[in-house]
Amino acid sequence: MQRNGSTPFRLPARYILAPTLTAATALALAAPAAHAQRYPERPVQIIVPYAPGGSVDVIARSLAQKLTERMGQTVFIENRAGAGGTIGVSAVTRAKPDGYTLLLTSLGAVTVTVHLTKAGYDPLKDLAPISLLATSGLVLSVKEDSPIRSVRDLIAAAKARPGTINYSVTGVGSQTFLAGELLKRSLNLDMVPVQYKGGGPAAAAVAAGEVQAGITDSGPIQPLLQSKRVRVLAVTGSQRASAMPDVPTMEEAGVPGFKIDSAIALFAPAGTPPEIVDKLNAEVAAALKSPDLVDRVHAASHDPKPNSPAEMKAMLKSEFDRWGAMVREAGVKLE
Repeated sequence: MQRNGSTPFRLPARYILAPTLTAATALALAAPAAHAQRYPERPVQIIVPYAPGGSVDVIARSLAQKLTERMGQTVFIENRAGAGGTIGVSAVTRAKPDGYTLLLTSLGAVTVTVHLTKAGYDPLKDLAPISLLATSGLVLSVKEDSPIRSVRDLIAAAKARPGTINYSVTGVGSQTFLAGELLKRSLNLDMVPVQYKGGGPAAAAVAAGEVQAGITDSGPIQPLLQSKRVRVLAVTGSQRASAMPDVPTMEEAGVPGFKIDSAIALFAPAGTPPEIVDKLNAEVAAALKSPDLVDRVHAASHDPKPNSPAEMKAMLKSEFDRWGAMVREAGVKLE
């Protein structure tokens, strides 16, 4: 519209562009939330950095089944064992951070191994914690017909025959590996670790007599204990295991100050949208309230203990620092 021959009135460009920019910004901000609401839109892969059969694998498969039921998309397990868990962890740290590749692992692979070897990743920077899943102690076991009947017997045998007692562990740099190194150094023992790719093979080696003893996670030992193929000498946790109330702790068995608790947790690659991390956390917490899943976790000799992403992040940092200090104090080095 023109008045009195004047030039047409036009709004300054900044007023015309502002609504367009605001709308674009709003759309950009809304996109992650909308994506999280639709997530998952295709199958989700959970990488377990150990061989099938151990507690981590058993709990992972049970959780995957429950998440599949809850989220309406297939959640499947892929085992990538080796190098104390670092192969599987590395695969997740390199994965696209979109919530479709996750890591379910013992904390040892992300708090212990990195202090012992060049893992190629920094768990504090390269992983996004989702939730703690379950906790337990490790177990020290021997074959059922072994003449070693107690922790004191094992110590005596190792001192009497230096270098002849072999014990199974879950890979170089794993929590079980370091537990063995700490035990040897604290008691000045000469024993030889034999490395396996998972808790299942490490426990089976004890039952088969391939090794004289084993330091493993508790899950795969349970069926062997029930079938009277192994004898558990002690648990490494700060208290006795609910599944094995008659088995002493290492402290009770005569090794003062020896306490190692094991934990299993779920992670995503760093950079995964917080909305997806929060959604996965909520789904895990709900799944771990399911009676059938609780029973499966207990059957694997663990106790369900979900927490928040923030709590898991703090726990990761605390455990990373604690194990780093223990490695340095013990003088443990990989050749």
